[in-house]
Amino acid sequence: MEQNEQIGKNGQPGQPEKDRSFANLMRVAGRKLWRAVVNVASPVMKWLTFGILLKKWKNTSKKEIYNIIFKADTPAGKKFDIWLLVAITLNMILLVVDSLLSDNSTLTDRIHRNSSWLWWTMKCLEWIFTLAFTVEYYLRIYCQKNSEKRKQYILSFYGVIDFLSIFPAYLSVIFPATQALSVLRLLRMLRIFRILKVEKFVIEGEMLMGALKRSARKVLIFMLFVLLSAVILGTVMYAVEGERNPQMTSIPKGIYWAVVTLTTVGYGDITPVTPMGQFIAIVVMILGYSIIAVPTGIVAGETIESHKRHRKKAKRIKKMLDPVSEDEEEDISVNSD
Repeated sequence: MEQNEQIGKNGQPGQPEKDRSFANLMRVAGRKLWRAVVNVASPVMKWLTFGILLKKWKNTSKKEIYNIIFKADTPAGKKFDIWLLVAITLNMILLVVDSLLSDNSTLTDRIHRNSSWLWWTMKCLEWIFTLAFTVEYYLRIYCQKNSEKRKQYILSFYGVIDFLSIFPAYLSVIFPATQALSVLRLLRMLRIFRILKVEKFVIEGEMLMGALKRSARKVLIFMLFVLLSAVILGTVMYAVEGERNPQMTSIPKGIYWAVVTLTTVGYGDITPVTPMGQFIAIVVMILGYSIIAVPTGIVAGETIESHKRHRKKAKRIKKMLDPVSEDEEEDISVNSD
């Protein structure tokens, strides 16, 4: 250990220390840059929010804003969340209509030529929604008690989704193609579980996610087996059909055919022409149906196990809360009689 430390200090090997110091330097530079961005953006957003858009509510305390935005069990909070979901839905409809107008079909060309005002109106509405969601995201950060709570929200699941719902719109100013990513705002509809208090759906969702996590390794091994089978079958098909079938021009083409056939998709763009190739195709098609059943069975088995675990856990909690067992209850009822 001491020798390693000396080597690290003295010399040739003073490289790890340099790497560490460079990493620390980059970390410090990143923090300074983040603070600079926050110091510039925070007053601008505060002025925009409370100086222009929400001037009536500029004297509202952070606690009141927090109760409205984060507490769905209050009348004001529930009303805010419902209006938020309405805004998200309207924004999704707007994005879908905008994608239709962006198409190069004859109908939309005619709309662009004769009704350019419609296109500009839709763009204005999109930016109005983006600005509204940006202010809402700022308020969610602003109303937190301290910097630790702000960081916790920003890095949380909903915090990341809230950020991704507005970031593509600003990115599209530089890269227009990223405008389509605004559809990520639809993920914010997940808040409906919190708003409507559908705990049962949340519990079932957690059980399903748990089953998927526990079966992930088995499914991954199975998928590697399928991939290996596709490579072997595609190579065999190329060896059989390569000289006679103009569609089977290479091994990757054969692998593509094997994947399409194994998954029972069957585009039909590559078809075997030799008797041996057709026989192999029959085997691959039958194998494809059996392959579909395997991951389904794995996940279904894990889901059943999750339900059993949930029932056992519920029974344990019930016993903890109510120590009187069913047998004791029966004895009590008999003695009372």
